[in-house]
Amino acid sequence: MTRWPAALAALALLVGAWFVARATPDGEARLAEQFPVAAEVGQKVEGRNIGITIDHLTLADRLRTDRWQAEGTWLVVDLDAWAVLTESPAALQSLTLQIGERTYTASERPDAATTNSTLRRAGLYVQHPRSGTVVFELPDDVGEARGILRLSLFDDPADSVIEVPIDFGALDHEAEIALPAVEWAAP
Repeated sequence: MTRWPAALAALALLVGAWFVARATPDGEARLAEQFPVAAEVGQKVEGRNIGITIDHLTLADRLRTDRWQAEGTWLVVDLDAWAVLTESPAALQSLTLQIGERTYTASERPDAATTNSTLRRAGLYVQHPRSGTVVFELPDDVGEARGILRLSLFDDPADSVIEVPIDFGALDHEAEIALPAVEWAAP
């Protein structure tokens, strides 16, 4: 008779484990996702090894640096960025903008013509924020769309990704923006 209580207890544990496994969202696939950190314009946020303050979002019809210019529809993201834990490696490598089903990556065009023109792939330092821009070349029909800006050091699942919602209809729009050089942020 002592086998029946042990068998029932084992069966109850198996059923309980099955319910726990079913209730866990996405199982092991969840381990491959980055940790999202929600942010708003003007808000200082930190993830595991990335800190960001988005100062301003602007749409522009033309961008220029001292040696380059381009017309189109551009999203200009003015921000401060810093490393939180370690400087090696710490650089803004993964910069994407999701609008509906489309994903855009930060443009490398300004950097190809002028060094130090954007924070894309710029090295970050602990407790010493760098100030600059990241730019996205977009289609002309962005109009009243909404999107999510994602900034991270890498596409590494062990790190954080800063996520900023964007309402394109509410953004300032300028005819031309001169991109400032990357510099140290004011303390």
